[in-house]
Amino acid sequence: MESATRAERSASTRHRVLASARDLFAARGFGAVSMRDVAAEAGVSHPTVRNLFGSMDALLDAVVEGYEADLQEALEGRTPDLDLIDVIARTGRDIPGYIELFTVLAGAATLPEHPAHERFRARDAAFRAMGAEMLRNARDRGELPADLDVVGEARRLNAAWDGLQVISRYLPDEVDVPEALAHRIARLRGRAPEVGSIADADALPLTMLLVDEPVDDAGYAVGRRRRADIIEQATKIFARDGYHGASLRDIASAVGVNASTLLHHFGSKEALVAAVLAHRDAAMAAREADADDDPVRILRDLGAAASHDARTEPGLIGIYAVLSTEAVAPTHPAHEYFRDRFARAIRMFENVLQRAAARGATRPDVDPHAEAIHLIALWDGLQLQWGYDPEAIDIGRELDAHLAGVLRDGVDAGSAA
Repeated sequence: MESATRAERSASTRHRVLASARDLFAARGFGAVSMRDVAAEAGVSHPTVRNLFGSMDALLDAVVEGYEADLQEALEGRTPDLDLIDVIARTGRDIPGYIELFTVLAGAATLPEHPAHERFRARDAAFRAMGAEMLRNARDRGELPADLDVVGEARRLNAAWDGLQVISRYLPDEVDVPEALAHRIARLRGRAPEVGSIADADALPLTMLLVDEPVDDAGYAVGRRRRADIIEQATKIFARDGYHGASLRDIASAVGVNASTLLHHFGSKEALVAAVLAHRDAAMAAREADADDDPVRILRDLGAAASHDARTEPGLIGIYAVLSTEAVAPTHPAHEYFRDRFARAIRMFENVLQRAAARGATRPDVDPHAEAIHLIALWDGLQLQWGYDPEAIDIGRELDAHLAGVLRDGVDAGSAA
């Protein structure tokens, strides 16, 4: 009897520790949480947590397995058809902490050295396979076009799903994951309503997405070079470790200075990550400075631009993937940056799609606002997939394939209705 009571107490303690770890990982990100943090949150000693799980990696595995078991229970006995997508999306949304944790981990796990990398890579492949089966079944029943590429569409649907979950944490009043996925499925089935006549609008600049980088023309040349070196090394380390996992000491060491010198240039870790993000935007702004504002050309060129970034700036994709997912926690210093960036991105792409629609360039069931959200989510999700398996994912090709279903056949830049 005493043994049973001891076992019950141990199970209760384990459950409490897992619940605390779930909450902390979702709120702060895995890299920002220590075993002592979990112990304090659960009201137990540090050795108790260590005895139960052994390491933080094992604790993370246990948390993820618990969430996956909750989700699997909702899928038990269900037929793999398109209606199951809505069930999965609503179940994930309604499990406390599920989307928060998986969103935070999704970016960090793109790094091969992350303890969840192989799990998320396998999870991504499994969801793509399940999606392909759903789409194939629907196609065979005549619900979808007979020539639909089910493997490619499953890859893009899964990527958009991941991206929608990220955006929904920044803009919960604007982005509802189940509703956005339902709209996409309705378009695939040919059941989305036609939008009707859409008025033209003045073009918004592509650079509205970007934060201006402060002009650093003060001080000596050696100081400006030092700042540039710090930003370069910080970009690499933030992309590798995330904001919370990176230390100023590690960044200073990579530059070859001490932490006080680093703080002399940037003042704080928060100021440094802001400088890194502004520098990333400045690099993109230089490319977009002379961009054409023709809406069809912008959409036609997205795939090539994404492929260029993957070839020439993989580090910028990496830091965006890690920080944009890690910063879903409202307390993260980059949260406001990404919230505003997503809001501006939706507004900018909605403007592009509205102008394209006004010229008769988009298909009749393309709603500019809904499509803007889906397109941004797809792009962000593809960057996560690329991080898991860069050899298998061609971001530009997938964007082009999606946009082929957005723009009318035979429409070129400068075309009008």
